[in-house]
Amino acid sequence: MKRFFKNYGALSVVFLFLFFGSWQLISRFYNQQVTNQQVSYLQKKGKLLLHMSDSQIMKLQELTSTYSEDSDERLTLLDKNGHILKDSSDGSLRGTRSNRPEIKAVMSGNAFGKATRWSTTIKKTFLYVALPIQEKNEIVGYLRLAEPADDFLESSKGIKQSIFMIYLLFYCMVYFLVLRILTKRNRPVETVLPILKKMIQDPMINEVVEKEKPNEQEEELLTVVSKLNDQLNQTYLAYESSEKQLTTLFNELKIGIFILDHEGKVKSMNASMQKNLGIAPIEQWHVPFSSVITDTHLIQLIYHVSERAPFVNQEIKIAATQKILDVTLRYFKEDHQILVTAYDLTKIRQLEKMQRDFVGNVTHELKTPVTSLIGFTETLLDGAKNDPETLVSFLTIMQKDAYRLEELIQQVIQLSKSTDRYDYELKNIPLFPFIQHIIEDYHTLSVEKNIHFAIHGNQEYLFFTKQELLQAILKNLIENAIYYSTEDTTIQILFSQVNKKLTIQVKDEGVGIDKDDQKRIFERFYRADKARARNSGGSGLGLAIVKEYVEALNGTIDVQSYPGIGTTFILNFPLT
Repeated sequence: MKRFFKNYGALSVVFLFLFFGSWQLISRFYNQQVTNQQVSYLQKKGKLLLHMSDSQIMKLQELTSTYSEDSDERLTLLDKNGHILKDSSDGSLRGTRSNRPEIKAVMSGNAFGKATRWSTTIKKTFLYVALPIQEKNEIVGYLRLAEPADDFLESSKGIKQSIFMIYLLFYCMVYFLVLRILTKRNRPVETVLPILKKMIQDPMINEVVEKEKPNEQEEELLTVVSKLNDQLNQTYLAYESSEKQLTTLFNELKIGIFILDHEGKVKSMNASMQKNLGIAPIEQWHVPFSSVITDTHLIQLIYHVSERAPFVNQEIKIAATQKILDVTLRYFKEDHQILVTAYDLTKIRQLEKMQRDFVGNVTHELKTPVTSLIGFTETLLDGAKNDPETLVSFLTIMQKDAYRLEELIQQVIQLSKSTDRYDYELKNIPLFPFIQHIIEDYHTLSVEKNIHFAIHGNQEYLFFTKQELLQAILKNLIENAIYYSTEDTTIQILFSQVNKKLTIQVKDEGVGIDKDDQKRIFERFYRADKARARNSGGSGLGLAIVKEYVEALNGTIDVQSYPGIGTTFILNFPLT
């Protein structure tokens, strides 16, 4: 019974609705036809009375007095204004009936008027029919006949009941016929449906479909279901195997991968991505990505990718692990999911930096001693070798520069073998004599241009830092200041400590740097295409190395420069 209502309940409700709805229409139509017949009867009866009285008011009054004394029929005589002259049911009844629908209809020019309503006088529902009384084609009054509606409707009730029974029998036959057809048609489905449900719940089930004396249609359907069951078993086995292989591949990939669903929840994330982001292993995923991913750069990229921007690629550095990742995000419009892949470029970038550092050391750290050796060699070849005193002096300087060159080469070789190029020992450096020693290396160049040096700072100040990095920073800045200063000028080097911060300034009175070039002078290999490039002859790595070394010491570097006035480089180092 429960299955019947589940399968055919809607059909039964529809049939009941159609039956009662159509019967209401039929019943209303039947009552209307019976009423119309009664209206025709009263209309003919009224015309007969008018004919018998020759449409004279006086004769009609006499007829009204003797009309239907033994029945419920009423006869009302009204003047042309609708006032009651005589009523067969109540001789004392007076008043106007001009507002009644049937009277209004005749007054409007219709041949007759009709209405069905409750009578406040007799306390019954009456059918009213009104006819005009005419003398010489003029209306002199109205004749209204009335009959209780229940009387003639009750007399036709038996016929109406017979029609109802026939109609009910017809609907029952149609209903059971349709039900029989649907039941026969759905019987194979009802047989197979439980089996299909079991197959969906457990694809590995091997259900044997059997039925006694199946018809041709059922037999064909059961055969198809059996084949479908076998194919489903094979497909599920292949799916399980593929899923295991995919899961193994997903977790073994060196590329980091994770997937976000349409709700912004992490569906899955492989081990490489967890390692790249510094996330502890999670047994159960499907959690909001904001509760797992904390890196602000990656979160911004996730919010940026959308249906309008379905592809985003950017290289970012993860704060938690300090890894450099090439992140690609793809948005799929079909299911509104986001696929995020990340390549770990940390080692590649480290190798690139090591190569750039090697070029920087060769072109900048080794340039001064090589230049010195070449200069002294050319001077000796030009004739200075004939002067014993000059020869000994030059050879001594050349030997010093050669030793320095050898030391620098050894440092470069050691640097190229080191995994951490900034892993130098921290030392207390007397800053004032340290700067003086660096300036002495450029004595010859400064004398040629008559450039003077002025050092301002505490002569006993000690700076605890990595000497190798600080030396490279100051040498590059002082060398640049000499190259780009005009003759007969002064280079000032100022240092001071304020609020646990050491500030060093290298100020020259040279050609200066354009405002547009100031934004790019710290880029690798960038050279301003003006007097600086012509005077320098460098490779454009000096200031890039300076900035990198300053940042390695957790410091900052700024530049203030005006063309034709000079340039000031400002270094700030935190003191711990």
